[in-house]
Amino acid sequence: MTGPRSTDWDYGELSARVYELDKPAGRSIGGDVEFYTRRLAGVEGAILEPAVGTGRMLVPLLRAGLRVTGYDLSEHMLRICRDNLAAAELAAEVFVGDMTEYTEPGAYEAILVPTGSIVLLPDREATVRALRCMHESLRPGGRLFVDVPPPRLLTGPGSLRHWQDGESELLTLQTMHVEVDEVSQRVVRWLRYELWREGRLVETQLQNSGMLCFGVQEFRLLLREAGFGEVRVYGDYEDGAELTPSASLWNFEAVRD
Repeated sequence: MTGPRSTDWDYGELSARVYELDKPAGRSIGGDVEFYTRRLAGVEGAILEPAVGTGRMLVPLLRAGLRVTGYDLSEHMLRICRDNLAAAELAAEVFVGDMTEYTEPGAYEAILVPTGSIVLLPDREATVRALRCMHESLRPGGRLFVDVPPPRLLTGPGSLRHWQDGESELLTLQTMHVEVDEVSQRVVRWLRYELWREGRLVETQLQNSGMLCFGVQEFRLLLREAGFGEVRVYGDYEDGAELTPSASLWNFEAVRD
């Protein structure tokens, strides 16, 4: 891959370890694993998961008999993903890739971007590029599923979080600083990861984590701009319910004509 990275986040070794401890492979968040297993039931063609991470969603989808491959910008995340696949005795191709650049024209019957990963892109233009790449990679009639969190511009620092990893290591995470850009509709959090071993601090990592904010109709228009036709929106993985203002996550389903 050449040229500048189209994302600002960087899941290094500590942040990848924290992600795996907090959201291990196979764990459903708010019912998302069950929702996407239902929505993808009957898909016999190839499925792509951009920003596959450590395989939290990939592992259960493979167990359901679906043909899923994935990519991610972080080799640290992919290393854990490959370990999780091996532990589950599953096989899938996972590789380094950028969602604003990767295309495989007409190769996939479905593409899945869960857990709000799309909002980690740096700006609206990058988001449209990513959606266009996914549109091109779908076969006609193929479906794109994207989770988008409602815009909540929280500015306060978060409390200290911690995870025990084995008997001797402790990982901690704290939000050190928050910047809000109302014009670009983007929030950037400075996240401090620390690794403690037998009570001593042995490693620290600072991550600048940016998140875009979109409205429902705004993101629907971005999908249209990227070339998608029919667009449906669900809330909190309730595929039979009407979207309400109380939804904590919006689930978009867009069809390539």
